[in-house]
Order: sequence, then C-alpha cells, then structure tokens
Amino acid sequence: MEIRFALLGTLEASVDGAVLSLDAAAMLRAVLAALLLAGGQRVSNRRLVQSLWATPPRSALSNLRSYLARVRAILGNADPRLAARLVTVSDGGGYLFTLGPKELDVNVFSDLARRGQAHLRAGDHASAAALLHDALALWRGPAGDNITATGTITQQLADLDEQRIIATEDFVDARLALGATSSLLHDIRALVLDQPLRDRPWEQLMRALYLTGDPAGALGAYQKARRSFGEALGIEPSGRLQQLQVAILQRDDLVIARHALR
Repeated sequence: MEIRFALLGTLEASVDGAVLSLDAAAMLRAVLAALLLAGGQRVSNRRLVQSLWATPPRSALSNLRSYLARVRAILGNADPRLAARLVTVSDGGGYLFTLGPKELDVNVFSDLARRGQAHLRAGDHASAAALLHDALALWRGPAGDNITATGTITQQLADLDEQRIIATEDFVDARLALGATSSLLHDIRALVLDQPLRDRPWEQLMRALYLTGDPAGALGAYQKARRSFGEALGIEPSGRLQQLQVAILQRDDLVIARHALR
C-alpha cells in the first residue's frame, strides 16, 4: 500500500495513486492536517480544539468527535489498514495518527532542506543546490492552501511557509557560490519582490550584481533596500547590509566573499 499525504500546497491524500476525496467539509481537512502535523505523536482533544478554532464553540468537543469519525470513514473507504492508523488513545485521551517516514511531503521537505543546509555550511555547494532544488520542488503553493481553520494550525502552516522561504534563500546562496548568472539574478529579483522586508534577499541581490560586474547596480540595490525598510518599518537596513555596502564601495572582495558564510 503506497500512501501519500501532501500539505505543501493544498491538502491532498492518495492510496496507491487513487486520490481521496477531502472536499466534503473544510474542517475535515483541518482535522487531518492537525493530525499529520503532529508527526506521529499523540494529540490531546484540547490541542485539536485549539488547532481548529481561535474561539471554540460550546459544541467543539462533539464537533471534533464527529469530524474524526468522518475522517476515519474516508480513510477506511480507501483502505481499512489506513483507517486503523487513526487510533483513539485511552491513556490520557486524544488521538494518534501513524505515518511512515516518507508518506508526508512536509517530512520529506524538512529532511532535504536540512541536508541541503548542512552541505551549504560545509562548502559543498553542488550537493546543497541539488538537495534544496528537490526540496523546493515539493511545493505546490502556500502550505495548507485549502485549510480554513482559525486556530493554532494557522501558525503551524505559516511556519512551514517560513521554512520554504529559508530553503529558497539557501538555494540562492548555493547557486551564487556556483557562479552568478543572469537567470539567477532574475530569480533573486523575484525573491526580493516577494519578500521586500527580509535582509537576506537584498544581500544576495547586491552580491549577485557585484559578482556579475555591476557594482553600481549593487549599490543601487542597497539604496532600494534602504527605502523599502524606511518606508515600511521606519528603520535603516541591518548592520550586515550596511557592511556589505561599504565592502562594495571599497571593492573588498574578501569581505564580500565572507558575506556568503552566514
């Protein structure tokens, strides 16, 4: 039995290639997502309620039991062995959903991203780029894009989106170390547009422009970063960005190279 759960985009589930129908109710998707994100650990009733509702209704527990029964039925219709993985825990209460190590895309992504980052720090940029490319290829959109619950699961999904951004920045650093190109500049500019208030994309853009022989463009990027932070947050760029600007002004290749080591 080949099982796949996907949360890096819309929530999807399949058994032996057959996609399970999870469209009946948005809360069913949220319950299943909360169980998946628990990583094979017991989840108490209280924690599940908090995952689903910012302000739980009086009927929260009974609603939760109903949702879980319907999730179990959906899983059972696909394969009884899959439904058996959703266990009601009598000791301490709550529920447990067991998963294989590669059955959830979140786990696969996290492993690839962690290994890619380790290779990046070790200076093995080609391996880092390959691993991070595979990690990012798992994403199909914002995490849990079809989940509308209002509880703590919203922060869990936001944390996944943050991990995606960090992996993207790591991927850019690996590619920069392998050689700045016009296609890489295009990707970095897109990242800056998407995340204009993060230091690292601006830093990467400045380094990439400098490395492609455009120090004036790199200094221009710093001024744009300064305006962006000033207008949105009322602050100056970070110390790292200011140090990089000085290094570019002085054509200090050694300091600029050190900026690649975070």
